[in-house]
Amino acid sequence: MNTAAMIATQQTLIDKGAEYLGDLIAWSICAETRLSELTLKQAAEQVNLDFSYLPESPNKLSAFKNARSKTQTQLSSHNLLIRQISNNGALVYGFVLENKNEKDKKLRYSQLATYSFDKSDESTNWNREDWSSDCESLIDIARTTFDKWYRWSQEITSKEIRAMLTEFVKRAGVPFREKGGTYFVSRSYRVELIAFRELLPLIHRENYIRWMPIAGIGDMDIIARQSLEKEVQSMSTYLDELLDPQKESATKGSTLKNQLKVYREVEDKTKMLSELLQFRSDGLTDKLAKLRQRCLNVLDEIATTASVETTEAQPDDEESIPEIEDALPIETGSVIEAKVEDIDNLFDLGF
Repeated sequence: MNTAAMIATQQTLIDKGAEYLGDLIAWSICAETRLSELTLKQAAEQVNLDFSYLPESPNKLSAFKNARSKTQTQLSSHNLLIRQISNNGALVYGFVLENKNEKDKKLRYSQLATYSFDKSDESTNWNREDWSSDCESLIDIARTTFDKWYRWSQEITSKEIRAMLTEFVKRAGVPFREKGGTYFVSRSYRVELIAFRELLPLIHRENYIRWMPIAGIGDMDIIARQSLEKEVQSMSTYLDELLDPQKESATKGSTLKNQLKVYREVEDKTKMLSELLQFRSDGLTDKLAKLRQRCLNVLDEIATTASVETTEAQPDDEESIPEIEDALPIETGSVIEAKVEDIDNLFDLGF
């Protein structure tokens, strides 16, 4: 059953009277998402999202400092330097023109302007000191460039939007996976969830939240636990058949590795459902752990067998290859070591 069909099924159950528990959600935020704080607030107001969910206002002092480094890089080809003059109460930068005299081999500097940031009220003040027409265009370029980067450094980016959503789900639900990515959001936060869903594409057309409503059917905890127990029992039976000594399979190793991934997915699902529906899952977790360990033990045996067979396959009749008598032990040892190391890497599955 695909995702669309699952969503439709859950919604149909709710429409027919099943209890609505909440939603499973996942989001995608485009890396190019960037907007001003004012634009974000206007978008939040449009979708009726409480401003308390929005990220904190950007730090203007940090933005001013960042604008300086960005501007310095962009104006370096004009021999224009930006130097800090003071940082006591106000951060003051001086814009200095460097002149090189090839004849007398000297450098001369002239200060064209200053730009200051008042820490008490976060205001800025531009002061032009050189009013000669020769430097007019350069001074205009310097201020325009600095102001552009100052605005840019105060914008909200995809990083802040992701953090905003993460904070929301911490308050409203639980993660479906251990490392996040999919979350269950309680039904009491449906209004906020709708607002977030409408907000994301407003700030960038490639942003979105996908969700699936979850319907409660009677004793949902009992149903979920019984369903998981059936699934674990089925996996145990399948493993018994796979490890039957009467059956030989050339693909046993790869099949076991795939089973390890399945066990991990079922463990994640068990954890999520037990937290959501409030039932004990110790027995299920123990059974899954034993199944996983059986797989790992057999994979270790396969690796050991392969290593031994590789060692035994090496030629031991030194007289049959007299030309490489001295080099043979070194080359043989290298081959064996490389093969064993490769096999070990294959089993590094994070357990």
